[in-house]
Amino acid sequence: MALPNVPHQTGRLNSGDVSIFYRSFGGKGRVPILVMHGANYFDSYDWIGVAGALAGDRQVIAFDRRGWGESSWSPSKDYSIDAHVDDAVAVTTRMGWDKVILMGHSASGRVVVSMAANFPDQVAGLIVVDPLLAIGPAGGAGQGPTTGNPPTIFPSIEAAMANFAKLNNPPRIARDRERAEHALVKVDAGYMLKRDPDNGNSTPIGEGASLARRPRSDVWKDLAAVKAPTLLVRGLRSDRWSDPAVLERITKDYSTILIAPVDAQHDVADQAPEALVAHVQKFAATT
Repeated sequence: MALPNVPHQTGRLNSGDVSIFYRSFGGKGRVPILVMHGANYFDSYDWIGVAGALAGDRQVIAFDRRGWGESSWSPSKDYSIDAHVDDAVAVTTRMGWDKVILMGHSASGRVVVSMAANFPDQVAGLIVVDPLLAIGPAGGAGQGPTTGNPPTIFPSIEAAMANFAKLNNPPRIARDRERAEHALVKVDAGYMLKRDPDNGNSTPIGEGASLARRPRSDVWKDLAAVKAPTLLVRGLRSDRWSDPAVLERITKDYSTILIAPVDAQHDVADQAPEALVAHVQKFAATT
């Protein structure tokens, strides 16, 4: 199960139209690590144990994605890959890092791949943890739903936990009440999930629509453009690998990627934290 929570500092920074909440572990040392959580339901809280364990010889930052946890919701509803990359760049800039090891779980695997492809001089290493990949020209691009979705509200904390427990690969919130309490906020109608219901929207509205953006890219092309050493941590019991063609393509066309299997479903940080930390420490020691 999850490693114990460890003392750390928290802070905020502005990025585009949002306020980003982050957790800082450790101090100056070897190449720092930036951790980005997944989307269903995770935020930086889920990575406290792992981040703390990795911070013995370096600084580690885990932050809440825009629209998640303690970070603010985007007024322009911009949850594009580009916007998430810009947030990650804003964090590294605030920290004054020249080089960084990127680690992205689930949906953020796509984000860190894009950042590594577009900012090669800043990325010393790339770690993708049980990402959702697909075969096809738009694999991982993420069209997402439109705006105007109602917030996710549950009648009780227990109801929220039960809802996530129904998933094929339930996240920590499904079994850990204390974690669930951090993911919810009390409102008149019950308990609202700290996640913008429009988080899948990738085309900004309002003033955000006029912002310059990089052209939408294919995850496989971005992955091929990555120059940094890359580690793929794969949950052996995760449903993200139901299509065998995905792993076959990685093995065949991206043979330089190191693949580290762990005995876990999708929530690797909760179900196999010691194995994850061991793989990351070994990988980071060489960068």
